[in-house]
Amino acid sequence: MLDSLLKSLGVLSTNGKLLFKSPLAPWGVLCITAAIIAAVLLFYRRTTVPISGRTRTLLITMKLLPLLLILVSLLEPVMVTSEVTPQQGFVLVLVDDSKSMRIQDAPGRLPRFEAVKRLMTDQELLASLSGRFKVRTFRFASDAERVEDLTRLEASGGSTNIAGALSQTTQEFRDLPLAGVVLVSDGADNASQGSNDLAGVAAALKAQGIPVYAVGVGQEHIEKDIEIVKVATSKTLAAGSVTDLFVTIRGHGFPGQAVDLHVKEGTRIVRTEKVELGKDGETKRVKLSLAPESPGIFEYTVQVPPRPSETITENNQRSFLVDNRSRTARVLYVDGYPRKEFKFIRRAVEEDRQIQLASLVRVSKENRLYRQGVRTQEELRDGYPRTKEELFQYDTVIVGDVEARWFTPQQLQMTEEFVSVRGGGFLMLGGDHTLAEGGYVGTPIEDVLPVRIGGGRRGSGWGTGVVDREFRVGLTPDGKAHPMLRIAPDPDENLRHWGRLPELVGYNRVGEPKPGATVLAVDQSVDLLEGSNIILAVQRYGQGRSMVFTTAGSWRWQMLMPAVDPSHERIWQQVVRWLALSSPSQVTLTLDRESYGDREPVTIKARVVDTAYAPVNDASVWAQVTDPTGQSEAVELEWTFSDGGTYRAEYHPKAGGMHRVEVFVKSPETITARDQGGFSVAESASEYTDAVLHADVLTRLAETTGGQYVGIEQARRLPDAIKPVKRTTSMVIEKDLRDIPPLFAVVVLLLSLEWVLRRRQGLA
Repeated sequence: MLDSLLKSLGVLSTNGKLLFKSPLAPWGVLCITAAIIAAVLLFYRRTTVPISGRTRTLLITMKLLPLLLILVSLLEPVMVTSEVTPQQGFVLVLVDDSKSMRIQDAPGRLPRFEAVKRLMTDQELLASLSGRFKVRTFRFASDAERVEDLTRLEASGGSTNIAGALSQTTQEFRDLPLAGVVLVSDGADNASQGSNDLAGVAAALKAQGIPVYAVGVGQEHIEKDIEIVKVATSKTLAAGSVTDLFVTIRGHGFPGQAVDLHVKEGTRIVRTEKVELGKDGETKRVKLSLAPESPGIFEYTVQVPPRPSETITENNQRSFLVDNRSRTARVLYVDGYPRKEFKFIRRAVEEDRQIQLASLVRVSKENRLYRQGVRTQEELRDGYPRTKEELFQYDTVIVGDVEARWFTPQQLQMTEEFVSVRGGGFLMLGGDHTLAEGGYVGTPIEDVLPVRIGGGRRGSGWGTGVVDREFRVGLTPDGKAHPMLRIAPDPDENLRHWGRLPELVGYNRVGEPKPGATVLAVDQSVDLLEGSNIILAVQRYGQGRSMVFTTAGSWRWQMLMPAVDPSHERIWQQVVRWLALSSPSQVTLTLDRESYGDREPVTIKARVVDTAYAPVNDASVWAQVTDPTGQSEAVELEWTFSDGGTYRAEYHPKAGGMHRVEVFVKSPETITARDQGGFSVAESASEYTDAVLHADVLTRLAETTGGQYVGIEQARRLPDAIKPVKRTTSMVIEKDLRDIPPLFAVVVLLLSLEWVLRRRQGLA
């Protein structure tokens, strides 16, 4: 009712509403009003001079009205109105500031980021956009960053995350009217490469009605370029061993030309190979051998010297690390009697300084045992270990010609856990009392082995029995490529060397290989209808590795070859190294990568276990990081609550080059193990891999979201292509009624008139 009265008097607008902001309750307002009325009536009840009733009523009214108006003012009256206004749309300008924008293939042979600067300033793209929209500018690489001046682009980002930049910036403006996003990039989204992140973001922007207008920078084809695409090799080697190095190389503009491929250890060239480039854009895979001359952790670089005419020279090399430390491992070898195979394997492995061999062999029917290589008088005194702590001190267990019943059920189960939980290696050799012939069918050991031993196909008797004849070991394709079976560095010479090895006699037939197992060697002369021909097979089992070598005749490789031939020793040393040197210790270091770009943080992780290899969660774990200058820094690792026994820290390198990391435990003092590793800090080459303009990616992004793709030379027409946002906003406006001059004038006027009238009537 009061609103209607005020609207009729013109105090309130037609869409206005009167509100009181005072927290005073309504009953309080009524009490105060009643008190004011009572006071005024009492004041005029008796006067010093008689007055008429009409005059008394007039005086009361003139006194009461201003007091009530003052009371209304104290209640903080406001007029609330709503106003609908059209909104101007926002346009977000995202500019790629990663290292690939340094490539000089923009119009005029300019670096890509310099061409973008010219587009924004000289060609006045920003000015044209600002005339129609509210423009907000960002630069992005791995993350997006708000910038006011796009002429300060540096093209220094180590990776490009288009999906992340679009998601981050549009989320920041989700409550504001977005007319669109202008994305200026070469389209190489290498941060989310191999995922559907960009497609997911495009679909989300389409659903929100936010179009992307993409501007492509660069050329879709590099005219002159030689690129090292990929390098693959074993990250961990045993000292003195040889491994394969695979280098994938691609050329543009140099078809059929020969280039030098250098392999460098540090700054020293250790090998140079002539490589003939394929057709334009064709990749070629080159296989080399790598044999570090001394133990340690080394940084290698594969490099093709840049040609003067190349557009991109930063992708001519790739670096990688090889861990060739001289580690040692403890091996337990158990056999049923002192046979030739035991004698020659033990002799071969004993000569390896990286292997500490302890052996246990039965020498009589009364179960008398002969120990060799033990550290103390107590070690293996009671035979095969009976506790996890005793067994888990070894890195590999080799079981020869000894039957399953020689072990207790608890020892067999403990051996399975030695591989699956502790991460140890396990090898079972052939013989008359081993595998199926030794009663291992149905035991935990059968679970560990890479082959089935309880019969062959569909549970039949196929694959059982012992073959008692001469045969020649033949390597499978997997065996030819496996570094464990590399006698000679050159692959062809290695095969010829295996062909010269003497024939062996006898092996145990086993069943089919298990899923995930790899067969490395077979009896290549057998008729498969007769049964299994597997000689050597391996597999990962739990945290460890397992192997079966079904013959007991490898001693012939030593006895029937010239005394100077090292084949037998080398094969067995590499087999045992492969099994034992990968076994984790109580402290294991893990780095999330082996190579980092400048200013990238390094995540250092360590896993700590006790002597039974159960996780330890209350340890004090530290890492010592040594940079290329020799400066060391201690970093404390914190326990990761969600992962038992795992500790983590983040380290920020201060220099480029090779860094060495050593992780150790300060407490509990019972854990004395430590682990080492390394990483390198260098300028990342990912920005220069496949660094052409990906116009197809940008076009697909623009079309999905309802936008448009243009090259940088056509970018000036974008402001006309972006549709304005048709959106209004409702604003609530509050006007304080105490501040209006008429209210103050009415109060003063009424009080003045009341005073004059009283004086004329002779009242005090």
